[in-house]
Amino acid sequence: MLYRTTNSLVYSVSYENYQNKILEDKENKTQGNWNISKDKIPHLKYAYVYLKNSNKMIVKKYKILHFERNKPEKGYDDIEKQCFVFTESEDVFFEYPHSVIQGRHYRNDVEMDDVPRLPNGEIERRLHLSKITKDTSGTGSNPKKIVEETDPKKRLRNVWREEFTERPLPPVDVAIKMIESVELDPEQDLVALLDEYYTAEDNKNSK
Repeated sequence: MLYRTTNSLVYSVSYENYQNKILEDKENKTQGNWNISKDKIPHLKYAYVYLKNSNKMIVKKYKILHFERNKPEKGYDDIEKQCFVFTESEDVFFEYPHSVIQGRHYRNDVEMDDVPRLPNGEIERRLHLSKITKDTSGTGSNPKKIVEETDPKKRLRNVWREEFTERPLPPVDVAIKMIESVELDPEQDLVALLDEYYTAEDNKNSK
């Protein structure tokens, strides 16, 4: 099934941040520290937390009330970025059905909620794996995968081959803008940008 509505933010956290910021809801019910485009924010209704080095396990789902600029009184220093305020949270444990998250992805809540939940023993195993594995900044469950391709065209092609082989590669001008966006915002990644591009193309074609 093709899920065209990207109404959910998926972002990654380390085991330490999971313990300190995710496991128990913060009193002010806020999460995040991002630069997200104004066009995308109104469409984001849910957020899912991906635990690094856990064999791609999702550990939490939030229902988003709204996004707001970071406020020092809520514990945020960078007032140029945004966090979201949530109304509800739910502990959920399932394997993320896409590639390793290096920054953030955008998905559909129906797609995410359709993924089978993990049994308790497997949840404990993956939590322990995340706890004992040294964080290698975006390499997820594969700590050996440290060296990342630096050539823009090769990077884009590698991500496309892993995630979007059924779709045509974006035009050169679009690809260049994607690479530039990632270089300006290290929290962004090519999977998310390609997903946005193909969703926009699908929306154009459906009109």
